[in-house]
Amino acid sequence: MTKPTHARQAPTRRSTHSLVRSPNLLFAVSALGASTQSVQLQRQLNILMGYYALPASTRRDPGRERFRFLAQQWRNETQWLSSTTEIAMNPAYQAIIGMGAEALPMILDDLRQNSGHWYWALKAISNEDPVVPRDRGSIKKMKDAWLQWGETKGLVRA
Repeated sequence: MTKPTHARQAPTRRSTHSLVRSPNLLFAVSALGASTQSVQLQRQLNILMGYYALPASTRRDPGRERFRFLAQQWRNETQWLSSTTEIAMNPAYQAIIGMGAEALPMILDDLRQNSGHWYWALKAISNEDPVVPRDRGSIKKMKDAWLQWGETKGLVRA
């Protein structure tokens, strides 16, 4: 006699809700060696949590959050300064440079949306300068050159 076969349904958010609430309990039970089934259940729970725990739109990006915080702090502290050197030596600006290559896409996105004196940071991090000498001092041409550079490097989209 054969057992009837039932089609397995994909888990839904509702069916996994009680599991997601107690992952630590399941882990503790499996760590005690309760059964191989609990170990398998823990593995499945970890997979489900990757899909159902947080929607992609609410996942936090610590690097991006840090950049936003530092960029806002930099703007607030330098908005009335005229010296490019003083603007670039601001501690928040220097901290952004310290983020290294991770900051390049964020700087380029900010440059596209808000403009700003990002050229010193871009040069310091990338060790490149796509601005031709005759365009130095022209904010629009410098901005365009850096955004084109970012597109070429795959750091920003057109």
